[in-house]
Amino acid sequence: MSRQEQDIEGVTESFYRKGKTDGLPVVPPSEERVERMLEGTDLPRDEVIGRLGTREGALTVEKLAVNGVMAGCLPIHMPLLVAGARALADPKSNAIQASVSTGSWAYLFVVNGPIRRALDVNSDTAAFGPGFRTNRTVGRALGLAYKNTARIHPGEKEMATIGNPFKFSLFAGENEERSPWEPLHVERGYDRDDSTITFAAPNNFLQYKFEAGPRGDQEMVESLIRNTPPHMVGLKTETANERYEGAQLEVFYALCPYNAQELEAYTKAEIKEYISENARRRADELSGLGGGNAEDDGLQSLWRRQFADPERIKLFVTGGSGRFNAAMGPTLGGPTTKRVELPDNWDALLERYGDGLDREWGQAGGG
Repeated sequence: MSRQEQDIEGVTESFYRKGKTDGLPVVPPSEERVERMLEGTDLPRDEVIGRLGTREGALTVEKLAVNGVMAGCLPIHMPLLVAGARALADPKSNAIQASVSTGSWAYLFVVNGPIRRALDVNSDTAAFGPGFRTNRTVGRALGLAYKNTARIHPGEKEMATIGNPFKFSLFAGENEERSPWEPLHVERGYDRDDSTITFAAPNNFLQYKFEAGPRGDQEMVESLIRNTPPHMVGLKTETANERYEGAQLEVFYALCPYNAQELEAYTKAEIKEYISENARRRADELSGLGGGNAEDDGLQSLWRRQFADPERIKLFVTGGSGRFNAAMGPTLGGPTTKRVELPDNWDALLERYGDGLDREWGQAGGG
C-alpha cells in the first residue's frame, strides 16, 4: 500500500470502488497494522480458518486480520474473531444462504464466558446497541470477512429484497451474572469457564415490553408466545443434513434480567417445553413455513404447533434494568458455537493493548 493510500479517505474511496467495504469508512490495513493484529494469535498467517461462500472462499488468518484492522479491531480481538469465523465457516451455520437469500437474514453473535470481561463485551444496559468497541468492531469485522472472502455484493450475490441493518452487527454478550439459569454455552455442551461465541442468522428482531401482572410468571411465559409472530417458527425438515441444505429454523429469545429472574423457579427446559406445547397458530398463518403442510384430501386441522420441538427454541439473558425483551428469528441454519482459544502470550497482549478498551463513561465493568 502506497503512502498516498494510508489516509482513511483515500483507502475508503479505493476500497469502496473495489467492493471491499460495507459502505462505511475503514481503517487502512497497512502492513504494520496487519502485523500488529497478527500478534493476537498463535496461528500461522497462511492457515485456512475455513471456507466461506461457495467457490471463492478460503479465509486465512491473515485475511481475517486485514478485515479486523479495517473494522477498527485491536490485536486482542483476534481470538474472538477466529472463533467467530470458524462459526461462520461451519457448514451447519448455513451462513452462505443467509448471506445471499432474498430473505434479508442478519448475523447474530452471542458471546459467553470470561472473554466478555477481558474484552469489555457489553452484556448489560444497551447490550445490542452502540457504544462498546468490541461489540461493534468484532461484529462488523466478521461481516466484512464473510463479504470480502465470498465476494458478496448487493445485486450480484447478495439478493436481499430490502436488506437488513442488523447484518452490520447484531452482537452482544450474555448477562451471565444476572441470569437465573445456566448460560447459553453451557446449555450447548461447554464448560462455564469456557469462552465461546455463538452464531445464528435471524430474519427479524422484535422487541416488546412485559410488566408483571397478578398472574406473574404465568403471564411472563405467555408473553413469549404472544409476542412471537406466526412467521417465527421452529422446525427441522427431514431433508436437513449436516450442511443444513434442508430447512432448519429456530427462534432466539433474549430476556432482560428482571423478567428472567421472575422465572427463576423454572428451568430453561421447562419454559421451552411450555412454549413448544402451547405456541399454536392457524394452519393458514404457518403455510409455506412448514407448519401448514396440507394433505391432498380430507379435512385439515385449523391449528398447528409453531415449534416442532423444544430444541427449536433458544433462551439467553442479556441487557440491563428494565422490562424489555426480544424475539429473534426464525434463524436460518445453525446455530453454531465455537470455543475461543487464547494465545500463549494472552496476559501480555492484554497489558499491551487493553488500554484501547478503556473508557471514562458508563457503569464500572459494565460488560
